[in-house]
Amino acid sequence: MRLAHTMLRTGSPEEMVNFYKNAFNMEMKRKKEMDTFTLYFLGHPGQQAEIELTYNHGEDDKYGKGEGFGHIAIQTPKNISLSEAYKQAVQAGGEDYRPPEECPGNYAFVKDPEGYEVEILARSS
Repeated sequence: MRLAHTMLRTGSPEEMVNFYKNAFNMEMKRKKEMDTFTLYFLGHPGQQAEIELTYNHGEDDKYGKGEGFGHIAIQTPKNISLSEAYKQAVQAGGEDYRPPEECPGNYAFVKDPEGYEVEILARSS
């Protein structure tokens, strides 16, 4: 078995797709249009696990996050520091939420345009 994807509902798919592309260098793997919803699958080249963004047609408001969901974690490549990755995510439209200097380890958190938390993990050598 392997992890296939994590699904996030979105009311602003274009903004969310652009954020994950620009903040974390993801690419659109595929898009599936249905009558009442559209699925956007994003991921990193060479990796199988993806983020699925689900847009229910006509639902343009942000969804409540609930108390059970925590965060998505994305690890930096070896050649990009945690600070650089954090700045890239904020410049791409992420909320400056918990920068590296406020976290007690090699990680930081941004919020994507819909308010989902994304943990950025520094890759250790």
